[in-house]
Amino acid sequence: MIDLYKVIDDKKVQCLLCPNNCKLSENQFGLCDTRSCEKKEVVNKYSGIISSSGTDPIEKKPLYHFRPGSIIFSVGFFGCTLKCQFCQNYSISQFHPSFNHEKISPKDMVCFLKEKKYDQIAFTYSEPTLYYEWVLETSILCRKNNIKTVLVTNGYLNKEPAKQLLGFIDAANIDLKSFSNDFYKKNCRGKLEPVLEFIKIACDKAVHIEITTLIITDTNDSEEEMIKINDFISSVSKDIPFHISKYHPSYNFNKPATDLNKLRKLIEISKNKLNYVYGGNIEDYSNTYCKKCNNLLIKRDFYSISTSGLDKDGRCNKCKSENNIII
Repeated sequence: MIDLYKVIDDKKVQCLLCPNNCKLSENQFGLCDTRSCEKKEVVNKYSGIISSSGTDPIEKKPLYHFRPGSIIFSVGFFGCTLKCQFCQNYSISQFHPSFNHEKISPKDMVCFLKEKKYDQIAFTYSEPTLYYEWVLETSILCRKNNIKTVLVTNGYLNKEPAKQLLGFIDAANIDLKSFSNDFYKKNCRGKLEPVLEFIKIACDKAVHIEITTLIITDTNDSEEEMIKINDFISSVSKDIPFHISKYHPSYNFNKPATDLNKLRKLIEISKNKLNYVYGGNIEDYSNTYCKKCNNLLIKRDFYSISTSGLDKDGRCNKCKSENNIII
C-alpha cells in the first residue's frame, strides 16, 4: 500500500488521496467530510459502510462496450471528493452516515459475490475512491477470484493512488464534468487537470474506460467546450465510448433541464471526432454501430439489449472489425 498521507508537523497531517491535499489537525475532517485525522493518521471512519447495493444492468453504469447485456452487482458509499452543486446523488454524496450502520469487510463482500454467483461488481453511486483501502482490497480479492471490477468515478484522485487502484480495475466510467478549470473550481471545488490525468492513467493501465459528461443548461453546454472535450478524448483514443447526458435540476442548481435539441446537436458534433457517442439518458443515440461498415452491432431498447451484430469474439459479424467491445 502506498502512503495516503504524510505528517507535516506535530499538529497536522496532509491527506494525499485526492488533489484537495487537505491539511488536517487531530479529529478534523477533510473537504470530503469522510476522511479524518486520528492519531496522526488519515482514516476513513466509515470504511465498509454501504449506502446501497443491488443488481443493475451494466448499461446503467453507464457502460455500453463492456460485457453488454450483463447484470452487475453494485455497491455504493457516502461522501465525495468534490462538491458539485448540481449533484444528482447529493443525498449520499454530500453527507456521511451515522456510525450505527453495519459494516462489511472486503473478504465478506467477495464471499457474498461468490455465494450468489455474481461475476462482476461495480463501485458506484457516490465517489468510491474515498473508500480507497476498502475498494482496493476488494478489487485485489476479486482479481484472485475471477470477478470483474467496475469503477464509476469522478476521476479526482492523485497519481500514485490512481496507478495502484487502476491496476486491479477492469472497467471504469469516468465523469468529465467540463473542460474548464473555472467550472471545476466554481461549481465543484476542484480542478480539471487531475481528472484528465486520471483518464490517461486508466488508459495506460489497459482499463476499459467510458466517459460521461452531464450537459448543464447555460453552464457547460457550448459547442466550443464540447469540441475541446472531443479533442482531448480523441487524443487518448477515438474508440473511447462517450456518453452525453441530460441534466435535471438538482441539489443547489435550478437551471432548466437540458434542451433535447441542444443535446442532439452536441452529440452530432462529437460524432465528427469520436467513433462511439451516446445520449446518456435519452432514448436517441443508444445503439452501437460498427465504425467501419455501420452495421448495427448492439440494439438497445432501454435495458433490453440485442448483440446480434457481434460475433462470439465481440467483433462486427459483417466486416469482422474490432469495435472496442468486451463481451
